[in-house]
Amino acid sequence: MTLETTPVSYSTEGNYRIVFVDAIAGAAITASEFDGGDDLTYSFTPDGWNPSQSQVAVSDERLTLEQVLERPGKKTKSLSVKYVDTAAGGATAALVEGTAGFVVVRPLIANETAGAADQKVVVWPVICGEQMDDPPVANGVGTKSQMLFVTAAVTRQTMVA
Repeated sequence: MTLETTPVSYSTEGNYRIVFVDAIAGAAITASEFDGGDDLTYSFTPDGWNPSQSQVAVSDERLTLEQVLERPGKKTKSLSVKYVDTAAGGATAALVEGTAGFVVVRPLIANETAGAADQKVVVWPVICGEQMDDPPVANGVGTKSQMLFVTAAVTRQTMVA
C-alpha cells in the first residue's frame, strides 16, 4: 500500500489577474498587450466570475448492442460576470455593450506581477452583452451583471514577450 500525497493548492486571492484587451496582434498575447489592457481584477464580486462549459453527448447506437454508447460532441463555453458599478473606470467602462475584445485570465501569479513571456493565460474572445443594473441590497454596493458572448475558441496560451 502506498501513501497518497495531497497536491499543493494555491489561493486565488491575490493570484488571479483578469484583463480586458481590445486586440491581440499575433497568434498569442504579448506581455505588453496584457499589461496595456483594462485591469478588471478587482472589479468582480466574489460570485461575479462565472465561466461555464457544457458538452453534447453524441449517441452511438449499434444494431445488436443492448446499450447505447456515447461519444463526446461539441462544447459550449459561456461567461457571465457581475461587478461593482463605478462612476469611472473598471468593468463598467471596459465592458460596454457591443464591445469586442478578449478577457485574459492569468492564474497562479501574484496580481501585481507584470505580464512576462512564458506565463500561462486563458483567453476568452468575447462581445459584451447588455449591462444590467442589479437590484439594490441592504448594506451593499451597486453592481451590474452581464453576459460576455464567446465569439471564437477559448484557448490556453503561453504569453510571449
